[in-house]
Amino acid sequence: MIQIVEYTDQRSKSFFKFLKAESANSKDSAAENMWSDNWENEPNTLPYILKHSDKFANNSGAFHLIVDGRKIVGCGGVQIAHFNNKIALAGIRTWLNREYRNQMLIARYLLPTHRAWALDRGCKQVALSFNEYNKNLTRPFTRTRAGEAGNRISKRTEDMMFYYGVNELDFKVIIQYTPQWVIYEQLDPTWKFNWDIIKYTDK
Repeated sequence: MIQIVEYTDQRSKSFFKFLKAESANSKDSAAENMWSDNWENEPNTLPYILKHSDKFANNSGAFHLIVDGRKIVGCGGVQIAHFNNKIALAGIRTWLNREYRNQMLIARYLLPTHRAWALDRGCKQVALSFNEYNKNLTRPFTRTRAGEAGNRISKRTEDMMFYYGVNELDFKVIIQYTPQWVIYEQLDPTWKFNWDIIKYTDK
């Protein structure tokens, strides 16, 4: 049975074991920052962030594990955006074990948890950001893929991310010093944010 549980220090031993195994078995560029045997001295790694920063702690963020029974099969975090405290960035450092991919577990379980977290904190938008190498991951949220039911997107339930629709920026923005592509859901239709403020310019 798939469930979402919040990461805690008590779960760090089993979770770090998962990260090490996933990193060793993957050639995906996203796996590079998941694990290092020297993670205590590498601030870019996920274990370092979880142990030595408040990025996913207190009221500024949370990190979640996807579990199947007692087995950890994936993860992802959510946090208040550094550039506006009314925007939540979801799906940060998201990872899913290869055997569990193509089951829509991120969309069905993880992102609804992040969306609920954002709503509980009064956020007006919730967004996903993508690097250049994984920009193609926006497609399942913005369009129907070949062979899929044509009403998959229109039949999103109220708890799911993008229930109120998908907004896709046609330009990159700077998030955490990195050019990113963004799709977002407008949780409050009366509130607006000018994404041009953090627009990436190739100088």
